Amino acid sequence: MGSRSIIAVALAMGITAGPALAQSKNERLDMLESRMSAVERQLENQGLVEMSRQIEVLTDEVRKLRGDIDTMQRDLERARSQQKDQYVDLDTRLRAAEAAMTAAQASVPAGGAEAQYQAAFNLMKDGKYDEATIALKDFLAKNPQHELAPNAMYWLGEAYYVRRDYPAALSAFEGLLKDYPGNRKTPDALLKVGFCQAELKHPGPARTALARVVQEFPDTPAAAEAKARLERIGNDGGN
Repeated sequence: MGSRSIIAVALAMGITAGPALAQSKNERLDMLESRMSAVERQLENQGLVEMSRQIEVLTDEVRKLRGDIDTMQRDLERARSQQKDQYVDLDTRLRAAEAAMTAAQASVPAGGAEAQYQAAFNLMKDGKYDEATIALKDFLAKNPQHELAPNAMYWLGEAYYVRRDYPAALSAFEGLLKDYPGNRKTPDALLKVGFCQAELKHPGPARTALARVVQEFPDTPAAAEAKARLERIGNDGGN
């Protein structure tokens, strides 16, 4: 075969192989594009899964926050109820004291220990607790054995209690129980011992004092108040 024939055969083979090579490249490109599309879809799916997980985490956090808010609201309502109960207790007791004072005031002689006590009690009734404290302490210093001394000691404790000086109030109420045992103010003084201990965050002594009121003076108003406060201490987890 001559050189021209060889060249002609080679050209013919090249012309024949060209379309086959082009087709092979196109197939490879199609396959690569298909794989790329599959990878892109997988990445998109992974992104959706991650977003879904984050949404679940945020949803749990929102649910927990709502629960915390509900708990805070219940605690706030309970605190408001306790403050209202304390106010009602004090207001009721002061009104009773005012009524008793009005009934007895006419029989108080001018001058003497009775007049001194009455003046101190009037200061208490008028909300002048600092002045009432001084007057009651002065009365007790001058008349420790007077029949009104237990009352003066009790109202001294109340004057401290209203001002939230719970240690001083506790000392006065315990002093009444110690120095004037068996006095008619005993149930009320013992009740206030329990109240003071509760305010001082001493749940054990508070329960002990309140339980004594219920057991030893079951038919008194103090016993009813003691029962209510015992229930509240139990519901508050010991406070």
